[in-house]
Amino acid sequence: MDINSNSKVMMDFVRLETEVRQKAQEYLDDISEANLKAFAESTKYIAQSILENYFLSVDDIYSNGALKIEDIEVFNKFIDFHDGYRAQMKRWSSENEITIGEMMVTPTLKYPELEDENITKKTITIAGVGTLVAVGLFIFTEMWIAVAAELLALGVAAYIYKKNKENREKQYAFRVKKYEMQIEQEKARLVNGLIKDLKTWLSNAEQFSNDVLVSFDIQ
Repeated sequence: MDINSNSKVMMDFVRLETEVRQKAQEYLDDISEANLKAFAESTKYIAQSILENYFLSVDDIYSNGALKIEDIEVFNKFIDFHDGYRAQMKRWSSENEITIGEMMVTPTLKYPELEDENITKKTITIAGVGTLVAVGLFIFTEMWIAVAAELLALGVAAYIYKKNKENREKQYAFRVKKYEMQIEQEKARLVNGLIKDLKTWLSNAEQFSNDVLVSFDIQ
């Protein structure tokens, strides 16, 4: 956890972005239900870990560190089990929890038509593919669950299309390229959007932390 020149704890946004992008490389090269779930779970853990490290570091610096509270009455309030700083931060984390959500994905094959430069999608039923479940993070809305669902639909459609040996027509290379472009666009949208919203979530926690410290007259 970073400490600035004034001995104040700083939220580790660099770690957030670095580790989320690392997990994207680890799990999103191959789009599947299992990998999307693993990415969502690991991303949630990263954000929660950063928040916990932050408020535990704040707690430590005012309890035992450079900014240790000298006033006994204020100190006792600060470390109170029910209403102290750490207790209030845990309560905020619980009340504003990042959750794992699911969205059902219709097992259809949608691919870009060669004749349409705007990538018009034609829908075809995929035989033998059951209902798919996309897993994503609910931070403020269901937006990233929906993006995960779109990414899963594209990934499965691309896999089925490339696997089908009957699709070796002149449009094949074009459509595969379009799939790859769309998948990369959705991956970037998902990863960048998650990082942005998780930074906002952590910033909200940081602001709440500051407000709690002010309530103890120690900031």
